[in-house]
Amino acid sequence: MQLSGDVIVGVDGSDQSAEAAAWALKELRGTGRALRLIHVITPAHLEIDDEAELTEAGRTVLTGLADRLGDLDAVHPDGASGTEILTEVIVGDAGEELAMRAEDAGLLVLGRHGAGTVNSRRIGTVSFGLPGHALSAVLVHTVRDGSEFDDPSGHPSIARGGARGGVVVGLDTSEYAGVAALDAASLAVASGWPLRVLVGVDALGDRAEAESRAQSDLAWLRESFPELDADIEFPPGDPAEMLIDASKTADVVVVGKRGRGVFAAMTSQLGRTSSAVLTDAEASVLLVPYRRDPRLSARSA
Repeated sequence: MQLSGDVIVGVDGSDQSAEAAAWALKELRGTGRALRLIHVITPAHLEIDDEAELTEAGRTVLTGLADRLGDLDAVHPDGASGTEILTEVIVGDAGEELAMRAEDAGLLVLGRHGAGTVNSRRIGTVSFGLPGHALSAVLVHTVRDGSEFDDPSGHPSIARGGARGGVVVGLDTSEYAGVAALDAASLAVASGWPLRVLVGVDALGDRAEAESRAQSDLAWLRESFPELDADIEFPPGDPAEMLIDASKTADVVVVGKRGRGVFAAMTSQLGRTSSAVLTDAEASVLLVPYRRDPRLSARSA
């Protein structure tokens, strides 16, 4: 996917955040971008005398993780090692601090839930609330059966655990969806994995017109990515439900942060579909914000 800046990972000491950091490291190989590991201490959880101790404990967590990631990077068989890994401990609100630092980031990566929630499918409060406020793209990483640390030959873009089902993207007529489709195609091509493009025609009105437009969009993606292995599906029903169902066999589900109802939904940071997918998907979810991209003009044409 397109990275306009460094990749930030929120680290809280949990296995989920460590696996998210390993995923991010694989995504960064060969890009020249740095990996920034950030640990946030929340003021409400500490006494004044505890701050120095907790800050030191946070540094220990980050140093240990950085060492593990450095070992993982060094043994990668393609030799594309040497990713710069930076660490930072901050006192403040986790959501606010990470959102502020994500303004100039290429990607913000979070574990699905934090250290206080073990083996739960429920998404954590920060991982649910932050994607709508961050200006960057946000990847909420879900750990399934495997570990990112197990197989250093794993491709940079795809999680090692899970169903190995490739990349799924939801597509409608909005420019948010167009940008999401470009990033999903980029992920798929980089990994050598197929891309499934899902179009909820029931929500788009005229079915024949919606299918024709979707086929044009698929041709547009193939023109932008000649090596793309992609197909398109038109499942019936609610768009959120079809993406959640697809997540059962996918590695990454990609959605725009908002869809066709962008102006009606300006009071909320995420659209209804992206919010539902983030909450209930069984795969990692990449939420893509709008950005200007010259390739969108070809889609409109």
